[in-house]
Amino acid sequence: MAAISSIRKHGVALMLIIGFALLAFILGDLSQVTRTFSNKNIMTKIDGKKMDRAYSEQYEQNTALMCLLQNKSSFDENETYQIHEMTWRQMLQDAVIDKQLKALGLQYNDQMIEDFKADMLASLSTNRPNQYMGQFANALANLYGVENTMAILSNIEDYANNDQVKDLYNAYQAIVRFALSAEKASHYSALVQNTVYFSDPMAKQLAKDNQMALVSLLPVSPQAQAFNGITASVSEKEMKDFYKQHKDIFKVYEKNRDIDVAIFPINPTANDLKAIEDSVRADFQKFMTSPSLADFSAEKGNGSVDSTYYKSEDINLDVLDSLIFKSSVGSYIEPFNYENQKWYFGKVYGGAARPDSVNVATIELPFKTADNKAAKYSKSEAKQLADSLKNVISSRQASIFELQPNYLNGREQTDTTFWLPERGTIAEIYNGLLATPIGGVYVYKAPGGYVVFQVLERTTPIEKRQFVLYDYDITASEATVNAIKSQANQFAASINNDDELNATAAKKGIQTVRGTNVLSMAANIGQLPNCRDIVSWAFSDDVEKDDISDVFNVERMFFAVAAVKTVRNEGVQKFKDVREDIEAQLMAEKKVDMVAEQVKKSLASSSMEALAQQYGTQMMDSVVLAFAGDLYQNRGVDGRAIAGVFSASKNQPTAVAGKNMVYVVNVMDFNKNEATPALMAEKNALRNMVMGRERNENVLMDYLVNNTKVVDNRCKFYQK
Repeated sequence: MAAISSIRKHGVALMLIIGFALLAFILGDLSQVTRTFSNKNIMTKIDGKKMDRAYSEQYEQNTALMCLLQNKSSFDENETYQIHEMTWRQMLQDAVIDKQLKALGLQYNDQMIEDFKADMLASLSTNRPNQYMGQFANALANLYGVENTMAILSNIEDYANNDQVKDLYNAYQAIVRFALSAEKASHYSALVQNTVYFSDPMAKQLAKDNQMALVSLLPVSPQAQAFNGITASVSEKEMKDFYKQHKDIFKVYEKNRDIDVAIFPINPTANDLKAIEDSVRADFQKFMTSPSLADFSAEKGNGSVDSTYYKSEDINLDVLDSLIFKSSVGSYIEPFNYENQKWYFGKVYGGAARPDSVNVATIELPFKTADNKAAKYSKSEAKQLADSLKNVISSRQASIFELQPNYLNGREQTDTTFWLPERGTIAEIYNGLLATPIGGVYVYKAPGGYVVFQVLERTTPIEKRQFVLYDYDITASEATVNAIKSQANQFAASINNDDELNATAAKKGIQTVRGTNVLSMAANIGQLPNCRDIVSWAFSDDVEKDDISDVFNVERMFFAVAAVKTVRNEGVQKFKDVREDIEAQLMAEKKVDMVAEQVKKSLASSSMEALAQQYGTQMMDSVVLAFAGDLYQNRGVDGRAIAGVFSASKNQPTAVAGKNMVYVVNVMDFNKNEATPALMAEKNALRNMVMGRERNENVLMDYLVNNTKVVDNRCKFYQK
């Protein structure tokens, strides 16, 4: 058990005490995270095969796994978006790899998958556990302990039809898929690399082209102030010709939208702020005259009064720790405004010097329950035994360490002694341990058994406080909210398209945010969070370019009115939709060429050093450039400029145009490489260029995915 041997080994009863709430995890909020799907909510196809059910199952499984690994019960919108994208990407890659492996003569049948799962589980008992299963087992062990983890994994298939533990089974299914996907990808990569062939003519061409140049280099930005007077123009014919020749670069593989949003923040007015403060101070007066803390808490609907003792480091709210610990016990905490977010007031009602943790040794006595029918004792038998052990240990007839081996319930002897911190331990237990002398015994009845504690030692007492604190949100009143909503409604009614949204907003001083290339499952629009409803609207079937939305209330933070600026569906975009982009690109390229020509003319009467000062840039001496090198090898000089460098004459400074920059260059020397014997070095270089880096494997996968026929209408998931 090398993968999880470092996890502490506590029993079931003790886990219940110190917070490992297994049932709370299984039965609690996690069930609210996963959703019930139907075909009308999700529409996905891959290579003509409908994948609605598979997508819903894998999304549910991935959500359960992320909850387990991150020890969460729910996710925010951005995290949910990431899970959706991860699920879809994995489904596409699996479909692609399965198709490619089939073409190469390798398929994973059901028996192979079952054997793979068995090997993953078996690896946990080795020194080299499967990395995916090891991560999964560690997450389980952190929540449930080692013994329970092994019991869960040993019986995991039995959980498939058990609703109470279905989320654990879903998480297991997800981790198996991740591991299996990695296994398939590894096999595919190995098969592909072994089938790649580089011909001798190709290797000879690389040897011929792969020369080196020693240069002085001066990068010049076309955006420098010296070139402000240079403007480029592009004809309609040039743009259309470019579009015809480069249609593929305008192909959209996943539909997206550009969305403009006008924002109406919901902020309290001065009258709202005064009304809130008056209400807080009135409540504070009632608080000071209330018969008891319990009565006031009940009246406020806050439940019971917190009896926890806190040390100064436990209080995270700025200034509150000094207010509490510099005040005497019984003093009130006057109302104070915290960063215009909340008002607070309260009272310090208790204080004591208390140890922060207690070192104990334990004996656990689980009794039979509906969830633990295999326990050795009945409830009454466990109580009698606990009382007997207390008497035996207290009278020193035997030490707890002598008795422990007889009551380990299958656990090892180690880790039955540990420190219990005050925070995180049930107050009744901790107070009971503090009331027990060193060496004394305290017995606690847990929901599933009795625990016999022997107190071994305590930390040095430190000053702690008990206090109550009441908070009041600083928010806009309903009247203010309605007034802001009315303003947003009037704005929406006054505009008819995206241009009018921006023009009217600018005229009235209304803030706008633009989201570009927003995907259908996104939760944000630009830097604007929690916009799931707006995105869903923009991707509705009946919403088109320039449509204006109704008013959205975004989590009571702001009202919003949205307009669809651009609609991009899958496939090659129409010329009219990319015309502006083409114009901007061609004008930028033309300006680079025009700047290069001007710099060439300047060189006729100037030096590189003088130009560096004139253009506010720095010259680099003795720079080595490689014709077949990557950007990072060539100081970021792109391929277009490299071609110009290697076409230049030696010792004749010139200016060459790159894609976005102009380079003044003086080539001092060229060095042509000789081909190596049998072209081995060249072929290895070609292999490294094509297959040797992860980014190239990703490029290959992106190519295969982008050329797979898919229907992605997952936006239906969020639409009513």
